[in-house]
Amino acid sequence: MNGIYQKFLNLFKTPSAIVIAARELEEARRQLLQSQSAAEYANRISAYHLDRIKRLSSYLVEANKESAE
Repeated sequence: MNGIYQKFLNLFKTPSAIVIAARELEEARRQLLQSQSAAEYANRISAYHLDRIKRLSSYLVEANKESAE
C-alpha cells in the first residue's frame, strides 16, 4: 500500500535537475532526427527538380531545332 501511495506522490513531485536535463536531451535527439529527415527530403526533392529542369530544357532545345528545320 505504501508503494502505491509513494508512486502517487511522485507524480506531483518536482523533478530533479538531472531528470529534466535527461528529458531535454531525449527531446533534442528526437528533434535532430526530425530535422535530418526533413533535410534529406528537401535535398532529394531539390535533386528531382534539377533533373526535371535539365530534362525539360533539353526537350525544348531539341523541339526548337526540329521546328526551325
